Amino acid sequence: MKLEIRNLTFSYDGKKKVLDDISMSASGGQFIALLGRNGAGKTTFFKNMLGLLKSQSGQILIDGESFSSLSIKERAKRIAYIPQESNPAFSYTVLTSVLMGTTNAVSTLSSPGKEETDKAWSAMRRFNIEHLAHRHVNTLSGGERQLVLCARAIAQEAGILLFDEPTSNLDWANQIKTLENIRKLTDEGYIAIVATHNLEQALNYSTRLLLLKDGKLCHDSNAESLVSSPLLSTFYDMDIIVERYRGHYVCIPGGEQ
Repeated sequence: MKLEIRNLTFSYDGKKKVLDDISMSASGGQFIALLGRNGAGKTTFFKNMLGLLKSQSGQILIDGESFSSLSIKERAKRIAYIPQESNPAFSYTVLTSVLMGTTNAVSTLSSPGKEETDKAWSAMRRFNIEHLAHRHVNTLSGGERQLVLCARAIAQEAGILLFDEPTSNLDWANQIKTLENIRKLTDEGYIAIVATHNLEQALNYSTRLLLLKDGKLCHDSNAESLVSSPLLSTFYDMDIIVERYRGHYVCIPGGEQ
């Protein structure tokens, strides 16, 4: 799987650029953390990638094929999106919700069969929510609904996974489990792009970090290169000390610059 984004530019009013000439590429096996301060454009970036917003210029290519030329069903076979929060309008069970991720693999007039059901159960087991299979989604906590969305994306079997702050509603243990599951998925060949505000998680789990500021990708490197430069302190406008403790990066805030 190969993702290429070329010169992507977008604005809501036709004037101020929220995304400004963004270019990047990614291959299967990469866990990419997308960092940006509030309002930096992370969610807008994802919506452009999904075709939910129409960019003013630029191209998105998957395995050399223009994403904009694909049908909705074909797009769902390439990219899956896990939003930050979900407020379901209908009270589906967890199993039914996860099964919805398999609809791109069946014909319009068909219902999911045994193969799709097996995929749904496998996805639920990956995120340890199989015991919730027959619960209705609107009875779950925000964190449990987030895990359902993750499982549905895995059942979709798209090669590119876009996670919008996947740990924001989860308790500490489920945050770690979710990040470990994302890392396992990239080990299996998926591309995962994870928008996050959690700097320590980004440094410890991703293989690559992108910094988005003022609509531009201002840095692209791995954790080791990033922490050895003064860029983080400049990026967040405050002194940041990054230490290693038992093999993990720990971030210590200082004063404002």
